[in-house]
Amino acid sequence: MKKVLTLALTAVLCLGLVFMTGCGGGNLEMPYSGYDLTEYVTLPDYDSYTTEKPDVTITDEDIDAAIDEVLAQYPTTEEETEGVVEKGDKIRYSYKGTLADGSTTDGMNADNQEMVLGQASMIDGFQEGMYGATIGEPVTLNLKFPDPYPNNEDLSGKDVTFVVTVNAKLVDVPAELTDDFVKEHSDEKNVADYRKSMAKQLEEQETEEQLYNIKTKIWNQIVAETEITEAIALEVDSKVEMFNTRYEKLAEQQGMEWEEFLDEYFKYDTDEYNEQIRLYAESMVKTEMIVYAAAQKEGIEVSEKEYEEQLDSILTSYGYSDRESFEDAAGMALDQFAEEQYSLKLNLYLEKVLDVIYDRIAENAE
Repeated sequence: MKKVLTLALTAVLCLGLVFMTGCGGGNLEMPYSGYDLTEYVTLPDYDSYTTEKPDVTITDEDIDAAIDEVLAQYPTTEEETEGVVEKGDKIRYSYKGTLADGSTTDGMNADNQEMVLGQASMIDGFQEGMYGATIGEPVTLNLKFPDPYPNNEDLSGKDVTFVVTVNAKLVDVPAELTDDFVKEHSDEKNVADYRKSMAKQLEEQETEEQLYNIKTKIWNQIVAETEITEAIALEVDSKVEMFNTRYEKLAEQQGMEWEEFLDEYFKYDTDEYNEQIRLYAESMVKTEMIVYAAAQKEGIEVSEKEYEEQLDSILTSYGYSDRESFEDAAGMALDQFAEEQYSLKLNLYLEKVLDVIYDRIAENAE
């Protein structure tokens, strides 16, 4: 199956990065500022749109569920010494192995080992033979070492009998919600205040999610009703060149010829790739044209400080404290990475555009 390069005429809405309103410093030069986008783009009358507002209700059950998730992150381990064990259980066990001649050797015997049944690396049949075993009761397993057996070549292909005893099942028990737990793991002092804080947090999260969905709906309507005469050719060419450079570099890193790379990754020949990559670039450019046309209409600006704060947010999200070490690892400047991976400028402008449009529509609806 060929990989699809074409995009729907939409843009990513809100990166999931923390948007910070900044002030001071200059403003970024808006992409496409050198064009009169009204010559290419006819935006719909989005002020006539109707919209909704977030309607959030947080119940006690919601609060309980959220707190339970927190408590589960701080479990204590308890031992169960009765019952049976099944696949997926964490157990502590002992075993003794003997070969057909009654001999044993290093690695065939152990006490009080731990593993999760079904997730350990054991010879075939060892873990499966313990499914349904009763804790404390020995289980006899007649097995065969694989051939070859890298851990001990002398055992390759030999029959072996293991007597295995599950000593205990290890169960994670969530922490208990107490004032002491609250003080240790939050800024609150008691359970009552912690529940109030959790309710507020849940309300903010749900409000943000609903607003995201509402604004996405508005944006999709704007995109569907916008008329574009053509994608700006120079911008399309620039996008095509960017993608070609990226993929050519990847092909080189993989040690592959260009035609081989296209067939392996996209199932395209050169002509098909050229056609699809241009369609993909045109879709991206049209999306950008809509965003920046709306930004020009609304007088939207993004400050350099806002942009730098978002770059720092990306840096932190990847676990780096300084740009130099990130750029050494990524092989490119942080701002280049942010644009290639996140279309950062585009999304900052889009978020501001939708904030302005939504606020006005919502106010007019009151």
